[in-house]
Amino acid sequence: MKSISERLRMKMTEKGFSQYRLWKLSGVSQPTIKRILDGESKEPDKSTVVSLAKALGCTYAYLYDGKEGGNVAPGPDLAQKIPLISWVQAGAFCESPDVFLPGDAEDWIPCPTRHGPSTYALAVRGDSMTSPYPGQRSYPAGIIIFVDPDRVVENGSRVIAKDPETGEVTFKVYVEDSGRRFLKPINPAYPSIPITGEIGICGVVIGSFMPE
Repeated sequence: MKSISERLRMKMTEKGFSQYRLWKLSGVSQPTIKRILDGESKEPDKSTVVSLAKALGCTYAYLYDGKEGGNVAPGPDLAQKIPLISWVQAGAFCESPDVFLPGDAEDWIPCPTRHGPSTYALAVRGDSMTSPYPGQRSYPAGIIIFVDPDRVVENGSRVIAKDPETGEVTFKVYVEDSGRRFLKPINPAYPSIPITGEIGICGVVIGSFMPE
């Protein structure tokens, strides 16, 4: 690929980035990104290319002229990581999905499984999703869960849901049984929550890990 527009487009495709997402992560305006993609800006200034390279997880040298290496490193590869956010942020995200910027999250961590561009992480609270039975899937307090808002919800999916009336955000198993729907805890000490009206599903849990 001989032009910066081609290299930029390829990296955006690899990451699944729209112009909007690249703008949010890099700070480079959408009109500027569009001009580069359209070939109108053939030699963008250095600070612009550095910002784009950081967001895309590649080097400045590669994006600018196709060479590997170079003296300007992209810094922390946030494009390869996902934001660890608070439960309050998760509730707000459920209402109005947006791209998290580097300073918005408590931390940025790698996700070990394939995920959508809006995936985020939460630290589990309480023990409603902790199984008392050995060998069963369990999510004790403190375990990190990865949540993908773009994943299709199915019977048995572990989901993050928000009650539109109370605003409460909860982590439960989504269950359909005989035409009825429930949010079911793994811990049998807690009751299932009947879904009698609208409830916001903020994402499907696609993986977890327990930090040391």
